[in-house]
Amino acid sequence: MVGMDVSDAYSAIQELTEALVQSRHVTPEFADDVWEREQTFPTGLPTQPLAVAIPHADPDHVNRSAVCLGVTKSPVQFAQMGTDGSLILDTRIIFLLAIKEREKQVQMIQQLVNLIQNPGLLEELVKASSTGQALAQIHEILSA
Repeated sequence: MVGMDVSDAYSAIQELTEALVQSRHVTPEFADDVWEREQTFPTGLPTQPLAVAIPHADPDHVNRSAVCLGVTKSPVQFAQMGTDGSLILDTRIIFLLAIKEREKQVQMIQQLVNLIQNPGLLEELVKASSTGQALAQIHEILSA
């Protein structure tokens, strides 16, 4: 979802989860699971030139694995991963992970972290005028 008009991390997670609910990848309870986990284990990453968040939760409310991309119109605040939540990052790019197989979660996060270390990709994602264009940028990097 490109051009998300949300004011905070909670709203971003809710909106991205709704897209996954509509596609039947998750149940509505998934949003609460993600938000609860985010409070204890923040997912913001201080990537350059733009911070990224990769919120996720246990697979209890996941029907099928999926990744939902969100690009916000203006930054929303996510706490930095590996901190007690006191270090805040202004984030524009969010990858909501819904992973059905618990054992694949670490692998998926590692793959995503490798992807988002490409500064050119992050810049292209925030410039994208549509979700299709943003996904095409990701596919281009993955197939290179």
